[in-house]
Amino acid sequence: MNKILQVVAIPAMGLCLAAPAARAGGLDGAQACLDARIAANEPIADCVKEAQASCLSFDAPSLAGTDCYRRAKDQWGELIAQRMEQIRASASEELSAIAAIEVKYDLRGNLMQCDRMEELSLVQKDPDDGTVYVRMRCEATAVGMAYAKLHYQSQQIR
Repeated sequence: MNKILQVVAIPAMGLCLAAPAARAGGLDGAQACLDARIAANEPIADCVKEAQASCLSFDAPSLAGTDCYRRAKDQWGELIAQRMEQIRASASEELSAIAAIEVKYDLRGNLMQCDRMEELSLVQKDPDDGTVYVRMRCEATAVGMAYAKLHYQSQQIR
């Protein structure tokens, strides 16, 4: 497996386990939302929030809510992997490498903020279901934001 694919494939592992209901409720509309926001020159971050809104229907913290965010994170990871495959198929090797580096560091930076938030919360209390729930919600949003940025920056590549 080439290094570019390795960088992007890791967040997408486990995607096959995603429940059909979660797919129908959220991320299928993310592409259309992103495209509409880009066309209207509006912020794209709300598309991630909207795509994950179905996870808020579960009690917080709850195992079901945590699992919903885990599946959303996996689905965002799969979208990143798919987009990177499209970029590799359509763009130059140099542009593909740049996109892989950008998404790799966007993911790392976003997930580092999740680490920070978790560590700060653990100063005040012992880990519990709430800690896991907040962590998974943060990770899902972090991966979703990395995808939104990749989608935005690579929109000219078809």
